[in-house]
Amino acid sequence: MAVLIAWWVADRVLQSPEAFLAPYAALFIIGTTVRSSVTAAARQVTVVVLGVLVAALAARTLPELAAIAGAVAVGTILGRSRWLAPDGMWVAITALLVLLYGTATNPALVFHRVLDVTVGVLVGVAVNALVLPPDRLSTARDLILQRAEELSALLADLAHGLRSGHHDSDRGRQRVWDLHKSTGAGAALSEGRESLRGNMRSVGWARVGGSRVYQPIATILDDTLLQVSVLEIAVEALTASDHRLEDPEQLRCEAAGLIEAFSAAFDKLTWDPAHHREPYLHVVHTALPDARSRLESFGETVQRHQPSSGALQSISLAADGLWAALTVLDNFDER
Repeated sequence: MAVLIAWWVADRVLQSPEAFLAPYAALFIIGTTVRSSVTAAARQVTVVVLGVLVAALAARTLPELAAIAGAVAVGTILGRSRWLAPDGMWVAITALLVLLYGTATNPALVFHRVLDVTVGVLVGVAVNALVLPPDRLSTARDLILQRAEELSALLADLAHGLRSGHHDSDRGRQRVWDLHKSTGAGAALSEGRESLRGNMRSVGWARVGGSRVYQPIATILDDTLLQVSVLEIAVEALTASDHRLEDPEQLRCEAAGLIEAFSAAFDKLTWDPAHHREPYLHVVHTALPDARSRLESFGETVQRHQPSSGALQSISLAADGLWAALTVLDNFDER
């Protein structure tokens, strides 16, 4: 849409001889956040103006080949300014194109070139802000809730492996690795928050708490990856063929129950908090007390039996870390 509008304005309204520059410039703006599209528009116009001025100066003072070399060199130096990043390279490219087209000293063509780019970026900003404002908070929400679901399922499988004595370690490690290498929940939420700056969609999000309502889950998900990795390794050790009979069955069952309690807590985090009047209350009042009770009981059992395998102590420490991360939910309403 932005491309078509920019082309129509430049070609039919302004009758520009190089109308293709307008849709080209508009295309660079679409897809960014509303706030960043404004700064991108300013950069686009700036680099074109600089490129045209460099080309005009070079064409008037130097022979053709020297003008091309000098314009590219000066354009490259100017383009390295941090204020023009990441579009600085277009200073040199614009200067080169203007010189190659032979229009560097033609005031009318130079004017239309700058005007076309200005029209393109303005159309791009308008479409971005009014017609298709990007909403990356929805993407972040989906990622966060899906990540909570994946963690819940992974913990449930670890508990099942402990009870049955059989665990698919290759699949488990791959799932943990996939969680580590995927986009961080906090980073996705930050990007989503940024996308709503100057965005009319922020009004709708503000009614349900905006990005703030997802911050506790994002923090928990990013802070518990290490603990989940430890649990995976510990369960692998406890279900290995040479360790299955070393530790009491009671310890294995309690460890499985403890991991299941945390699986239930993460499962409740898959409920979209934006749709609840008191977000996370259902987790704080049900899942967390059960997890805390099981954690204390398991810790006492481990101290009493002093198991030979360090894997059970690792489960206790990892579970304690999960509990510490989840306590952020207690203070959500006070933030």
